[in-house]
Amino acid sequence: MTNRKAMIKKTSELFPKNFNDVFRASLKNEYTEYVLPGGRGSCKSSFISILIRLIMKMNPKVSAIIMRKTADTLRDSVYTQLLWAGEELGFNNQSTTSPLIIKEGKQKILFRGSDKPTKIKSIKVEHGYIGILWFEEVTEFRPEEVRSIIQSFVRGGDKFWIFYSYNPPINKSNWCNKELTLEKPGRIIVNSTYLTVPEKWLGSQFFAEAEWLKEHNNRLYLNEYLGEQTGSGLDVFENVQDRRLTDDEIGKFDYFFHGVDWGYFPDPWAFCSMAYNPHSRELFIFDELKAHKKGNKESSKLLLEHIQTSGHWKWYNTSMPKAPAEVGIKITPDSAEPKSIADYRDEGWHCHTPTKTGLRDYGFKWLQSLTHIYIDKQRAPMVFAEFNDYHADTNKDGDIIASYPEGQDDHFIACVRYAMEEIYKRKGL
Repeated sequence: MTNRKAMIKKTSELFPKNFNDVFRASLKNEYTEYVLPGGRGSCKSSFISILIRLIMKMNPKVSAIIMRKTADTLRDSVYTQLLWAGEELGFNNQSTTSPLIIKEGKQKILFRGSDKPTKIKSIKVEHGYIGILWFEEVTEFRPEEVRSIIQSFVRGGDKFWIFYSYNPPINKSNWCNKELTLEKPGRIIVNSTYLTVPEKWLGSQFFAEAEWLKEHNNRLYLNEYLGEQTGSGLDVFENVQDRRLTDDEIGKFDYFFHGVDWGYFPDPWAFCSMAYNPHSRELFIFDELKAHKKGNKESSKLLLEHIQTSGHWKWYNTSMPKAPAEVGIKITPDSAEPKSIADYRDEGWHCHTPTKTGLRDYGFKWLQSLTHIYIDKQRAPMVFAEFNDYHADTNKDGDIIASYPEGQDDHFIACVRYAMEEIYKRKGL
């Protein structure tokens, strides 16, 4: 809890000048919907946080609710962001973490994930009404979820502000790129990029990374940093390339990642191996194995034999391993089957359990954001096919309804997500 004296600051000290017009419009409640698509580092979330705290200060009956797709992402993102805004403005941050609440007098800022719908509809505030609704990373929501949440809250008052913030998906046919960019009465759209942000706010390294990506993968740079919709098709992974990797190249990787997707029938048991270069943000996938109707002991034996007979043990060991404990690799499997994990550990495998909860969509997004996903088509043809055949789901009108659909073959994609979670769950990667 902090108790600071309210301070006077110039808007230029709080957010980039390209937000000035929408700043004035929002304080006057000239619009109901504020759509803020923008590239990485554009300060859109910081700007919205400042706005929410100021709007509440000017409208003492208004409280706010902040939405993310999953509740476990709230504390380290929007909650922290709104505390920061209060600090910057010199407001009283009366806050709790269980549940997540920020208070300003009788007003409240509440935080919820749409993965717990029963906890959304029952929300009430003792004083005034909920007049501010912010969908952070709205691309993670389904359009019907957004509409349902709005219908639950936009009532009982005379002033409302609905904020949408997101990095535009690469595909133009994504529902956010189509629906939220339409002209609509009571809606204003403000695009933003890092180019309007003072370098000292983001740091010189941020700008260096942007320039590096611009040079090496301009299409991805335009999407990630400038917020442009550079894709036109339904391919989820537009950064996949076939690349032949020699044993010598693979052996020189500093670190290896291995994932397992449990399955029996009709879903298969699947395994794949990869390496990652954090400096170039490139992923290299070069081994695979799949089996049907194999129990845990059988798939364990199959995996050991595969490593032995293929000669792949030379990537990890100086001598051929005779048992799983001698292979010297760490496997990260699907966390949904603790018994299978225990079975593999009993067999001698170094089996690490991923978090998984709430990270599925982020795992996909991280993979899409890489400069390249190199897959050796000769060594891992099934992985290559799966990544290339994975497409966004559409409705009868051709509109994308699920960017990362379930039901398509994604067993090797799942292996990669599990294996790389320890990398992409780190902040800033």
